[in-house]
Amino acid sequence: MPVKVYTDDIEASARQQLVNLSQLPIIHHHVAAMPDVHTGIGATVGSVIATHRAIIPAAVGVDIGCFTGDTKVPLLDGTEATLKELAERGGAHWVFVIGRNHRITGAKATARLTRRSASLMMVELDNKERVCCTPDHLFMLRDGSWCEARQLHAGVSLMPLYRRTNAEGYTEVLQLNTHGYQRFHWALARSGALGPIPAFSGQKTVIHHAHKRHAHGCNHRVKRVEFLVRHEDVYCLTVLGYGNFALSAGVFVHNCGMIATRTSLSGNDFDEARLKRVFDQISRDVPVGRDQHKEARALTDAARPFGRALKKILDRHPQLEKRFPRTQNWVCQMGTLGGGNHFIEVCLDEANHVWVMLHSGSRGIGNAIGTYFIELARRDMERHSIHLPDRDLAYFEEGAEHFDDYVEAVGWAQAYAARNRQAMVDLVLAAMRRHLPLFEVTSEVVNCHHNYVEREHHFGHDVWVTRKGAIRARGGDPGIIPGSMGAKSYIVRGKGSAESFDSCAHGAGRRMSRTAAEKQFTPRDLEAQTAGVICRKDKGVIDEIPAAYKDIDRVMENQSDLVDVVHTLKQVICVKG
Repeated sequence: MPVKVYTDDIEASARQQLVNLSQLPIIHHHVAAMPDVHTGIGATVGSVIATHRAIIPAAVGVDIGCFTGDTKVPLLDGTEATLKELAERGGAHWVFVIGRNHRITGAKATARLTRRSASLMMVELDNKERVCCTPDHLFMLRDGSWCEARQLHAGVSLMPLYRRTNAEGYTEVLQLNTHGYQRFHWALARSGALGPIPAFSGQKTVIHHAHKRHAHGCNHRVKRVEFLVRHEDVYCLTVLGYGNFALSAGVFVHNCGMIATRTSLSGNDFDEARLKRVFDQISRDVPVGRDQHKEARALTDAARPFGRALKKILDRHPQLEKRFPRTQNWVCQMGTLGGGNHFIEVCLDEANHVWVMLHSGSRGIGNAIGTYFIELARRDMERHSIHLPDRDLAYFEEGAEHFDDYVEAVGWAQAYAARNRQAMVDLVLAAMRRHLPLFEVTSEVVNCHHNYVEREHHFGHDVWVTRKGAIRARGGDPGIIPGSMGAKSYIVRGKGSAESFDSCAHGAGRRMSRTAAEKQFTPRDLEAQTAGVICRKDKGVIDEIPAAYKDIDRVMENQSDLVDVVHTLKQVICVKG
């Protein structure tokens, strides 16, 4: 198969990896290499790979799914609206969410278009409601764990939303941990969503007790699931601090992970001293590198729902836990950054608006899952005497022994990575609020994923598309393309290029290895190249020095036919592991 390359700046080893990819019998039409392409493990970072009925584990990460625009969401004011209507209105909207101890409360959410012409499936519930979504969207199960839509089947119990209006006109919700109805305005107040409840000397605060009822087995069960032949634009909500929201169909689903969001702050709201305090606060609150939270702090509602689903995977694959002890650290790594090119940044755009941007993933547990299944794929290739140009290009074909288990494990890592990002954003915003003037998070939120596999339709066929170090850039798709520690970053909108499989670069891309950068540069070089940015400037992060990366402006020039620039960002704070 041919290879489409969007740059001349590519090393020989990366060229060979692209040739190796193109020789696989599962490749569909061609391989696309984005402007930030460079050598990776097996496949190049910055490549887009369409495959027939097969997935290459070494090239896969995670993504988040979405719903058709006519999907209705109940609002706290007693009305409901479709996701498309909420996206068109803009601003924040109060929705029902699951909070601590599986108690229902409310939170602010922002809606937006997330994908163009996405593949769909239908989930029918026992209350006769139907939900149309992408196959990868996550539904909350009755036990609080998560499951992709494509993994649902008849009889599965989902986390339900039961509402009613009492004789006094108050909305009541069924709290599933007590099996009793509670006036929702009190549930909202007691959750802290509206701030502290005021207290006055001599005041007696009366809290309405939940009305008990016999409610064994409260849930909505899946009646059937069906893959659809049509494609539609899809939408989702971002809900800071909760990671879920309720549909009018009566079930709770996952919201989109966040990479970048604009705040109501401007560059005039802080000086260097305040920024230094914010940097120090983030550095204290978000563990980086190999550090992690202490167990007592990490055992929160953010991590708890993932335990049972992971146990099911480990029960079927006990060697995963035995061979990779780091799988046991996943609880303490929730809300942590990791190392390498992962970062947390505070940036200013061209209008002096303040943005928060971060890049991280599924931490050690995700790496362990990937490594384990890569080895299983290699064994499959050997067992079937399939010779590969690179053993890291081993793949699972649909119907293979481990294909479904791999997809399930990737789905778990997907949910974990999204919740990890959400937890970090919450910590970063809290750190900023301790040292900066009061601010709000605006409706301008960008969510993009750059290592994942998705079922899509290209050049006349439904195929698996793997974006390894690339982001989706269909017509109108928002995205973020970060530069290095000392360079600009870009908020972009996709143009929908068929030759790129509707994709674009995910960043500047490395031009030299970490080892080479450590040998060539000094802390003094790092200090000069990150002038004006509050960040680490020691030898521990020299491998991330800006000169180790390609020129982001050149990368953007090479993909001018793939995306339009919406905002140009310049970081003022950068936290790295």
